[in-house]
Amino acid sequence: MTQVTISHDVLIGITNLANELNLSVNELLQQISQGKLTVIDAEELEDLLDIRDANIAENDPNNQERIAWEDVKKDLNL
Repeated sequence: MTQVTISHDVLIGITNLANELNLSVNELLQQISQGKLTVIDAEELEDLLDIRDANIAENDPNNQERIAWEDVKKDLNL
């Protein structure tokens, strides 16, 4: 068994996260190490969700009208 030293604040954060997922701290870390749970940067997740939303909007058959870039700039007073 390997011992790891972490600060009290980090332990509280990990414990809170485990509780939110109805897991023990050991189960949380085990699932991360097994690739069953992934840690992702919040900004990266936001970017991925924006891309997903853009793809959904682009593929919506009710959203096929094209707007000229010049019209967009004019509407934005650019």
